[in-house]
Amino acid sequence: MKTFQVITDSTSDVEKKFREEYDLDYLKMVFTIEGKTYDADLDWNDISPKGYFDSMRRGNRSVTGAIKITELEQKFEKYLSEGLDILYIACSSKLSASVNTAKSFSDELLEKYKGRRIVCYDSLRSNYAEGYIAITAAKMAKEGKSLDEVVSFLDSNKLKFQTWATVATLDWLKKAGRVKASTAFFGNLIGVKPIILGDKNGNNYSFKKVKGRKPSLDELVNIISERIDNKEDGILFIEHADCEKDAIYIKDAIKDKFKGQINVSTLGPIISATTGPDTITVNFYGEEVTIAGEE
Repeated sequence: MKTFQVITDSTSDVEKKFREEYDLDYLKMVFTIEGKTYDADLDWNDISPKGYFDSMRRGNRSVTGAIKITELEQKFEKYLSEGLDILYIACSSKLSASVNTAKSFSDELLEKYKGRRIVCYDSLRSNYAEGYIAITAAKMAKEGKSLDEVVSFLDSNKLKFQTWATVATLDWLKKAGRVKASTAFFGNLIGVKPIILGDKNGNNYSFKKVKGRKPSLDELVNIISERIDNKEDGILFIEHADCEKDAIYIKDAIKDKFKGQINVSTLGPIISATTGPDTITVNFYGEEVTIAGEE
């Protein structure tokens, strides 16, 4: 019987089927596009992925916000009142203020719920790497592992959960302040496509440039082949920002080398707001990330 509830947030991109299977909850962030603000709902109930990405293709920027205090209070109190502790797997503190917001609010809640614990965990990850951490933690909770056991595992292994990506253009990352203007300029020259890594410090780092879309997809296949563990029973999460054919290309190219589960899904609204349409990400558990990009 589990003694704590695992909660993540919208940057994790965890789909409903996994949330239900592992009894995993999440805190919704928000985004605003074309003057309208939406909850960053991972089930896309209020706006379709196609409508969202087409709006961005027309030049509309999606501006994101952190977790909402009202939702945080409601969800944390729900589980605390049921006698459960809480493990909040948060987006990297280098990319979002959510973990620090939750920590500040948790101190107030624990005054009310004496004897309970809230761990706000900086995953140093985002995208489905963060999601995979949350799924793993929730699975361990269902198996009866203690909160301390799970946190100890994450401390030792969180940098093995990783995200690699390629984007159509660095312009969106530039607008969001995620890369330097000079990097964006050179990255967009003559068809160069960057390979983006979630580095060991929790930043997004443009660590390699490849000329052409197909070579960039092939490079992601090579990275998966070289770095992924659990080739028989692990999970590879491939996400796409309205470019499913490219995601299927990677799935088909890797399936002979990786016999585990390959999950293809749509990139969520928070991550894609900073990477733009036609982004591809691959997320998996493998060789520990030791690369540190520019601060």
